[in-house]
Amino acid sequence: MARRVIAVLVLIVVAVIAIRLAVGLVVGAITAVFWIVALVALVAGALWARSTLKSAKRDRAVKRGRRSEIAARPAEDPVDAELRRLTEQLREQGRG
Repeated sequence: MARRVIAVLVLIVVAVIAIRLAVGLVVGAITAVFWIVALVALVAGALWARSTLKSAKRDRAVKRGRRSEIAARPAEDPVDAELRRLTEQLREQGRG
């Protein structure tokens, strides 16, 4: 009878240890996957930030034009141009 009680106690201890090892392994694997994903996200964020800062530095260059291009005549309003063209056509037809 004592041998059976000891055998049951040994089985209970083995089962508890096995369950703790299995839970620890699963939790450890989940933790490892989490840290790998976090590390990949950090590297990707750092590379994105670096490329963003580099591209911002390149875009700041302002192309200077010649003063003659800047001082050229102002653009004509397309509505005024069309109105003037219609008025001239009406005059040619004798209606204006």
